Amino acid sequence: MRFVYDRLVSFEPPDYLASLHACVDGYDGAHREAVVRAPDVFAFFARLFQDPELPSSARTLVNAVLAYFVAPHDALSEEELGPFGLLDDLYVAAHAFQLLRRELSGDVLQTAWQKRGRAAAQSIRGRREPPADDDEDVEEVMATVRSESRAAIGKHGREALKLAGIG
Repeated sequence: MRFVYDRLVSFEPPDYLASLHACVDGYDGAHREAVVRAPDVFAFFARLFQDPELPSSARTLVNAVLAYFVAPHDALSEEELGPFGLLDDLYVAAHAFQLLRRELSGDVLQTAWQKRGRAAAQSIRGRREPPADDDEDVEEVMATVRSESRAAIGKHGREALKLAGIG
């Protein structure tokens, strides 16, 4: 029994944020402006999840986005399509962002976005995220992500939202 316990204790879970960075690194294909934002968008929702002040209704939505990102079988498969397959994940995140804007103040959303790369901002596995431009506006970035992902995903949008449990 001790052997099993030692193996469980020493288990290092995969760093999903690092895998997203690796997936989009060097991507120069269709809808690039949205695809390369996948790590930023995932980290943004992870930081919202960590906020102890986040209302439970918003937390449910944030959880749905994070779960959809890591789900192996979704509307557009990253395994089959490579980075292009992240567009359904980004569509779900952009849709959720629109819903969160109704419930949370813009300051809460912008603060979570601006924490990228600072000492307090870490991935959900505790690793530091790369520095980012603090002047970016989360509204502008998410508008780009929404329009690009919406154009790419087309009729699969409804399916993605349904799979995520928010549509």
